[in-house]
Amino acid sequence: MLLNTVEKEALSPYMRKIADDLYPRVDPLFMPHFERYMGLLGNAPEHAERFFPYYFGIWFNNKLGPRITELARLAIAKGTQCQLCLAVRYTAEVNEADVAAISGIEASTLTPAERAVVRFATLFGNDHHAVTEEHFNELKRFFSDEQITELLLWSAMALGLGRILKVAQLVDASCPLPTRDKSSRAETIAAA
Repeated sequence: MLLNTVEKEALSPYMRKIADDLYPRVDPLFMPHFERYMGLLGNAPEHAERFFPYYFGIWFNNKLGPRITELARLAIAKGTQCQLCLAVRYTAEVNEADVAAISGIEASTLTPAERAVVRFATLFGNDHHAVTEEHFNELKRFFSDEQITELLLWSAMALGLGRILKVAQLVDASCPLPTRDKSSRAETIAAA
């Protein structure tokens, strides 16, 4: 880890409340990463206190819904290989068959609208120069301009936070995903 992090007890009262709300929902195998992430944000508490309402708002209070939002997040994470992002599921509406389908995009477990989102988010996170007017036309078949804008904002957030985790060395190549059966995966942040 390249930066110092703030211990939970030393976080601002607002940040401690966020931590108290989130920590019980994080898979224990990935708690050390999540604690370091919260501790990193604790270095700039004023910004974190402005950041979290936006972050949770674009994540949980959008018109895309939890399934589309989670599929977009996981499509970006599959490409960036952010271990923490790949390790957690934030809604029961996405199961492991759906996650496996992200790589193939055309899998029958995904609807045409979901495939459009996965295609777009995969490119957004991994080859944004390849996003074309056709991708937007495909999205417009299923989503309003407002929803597509929310998808853009959410994709930027998911990509950016995954990059922070990696470049600040809060996760690294020596932290591979453990092999766990599907029933042992803890649900996290069902509602913020």
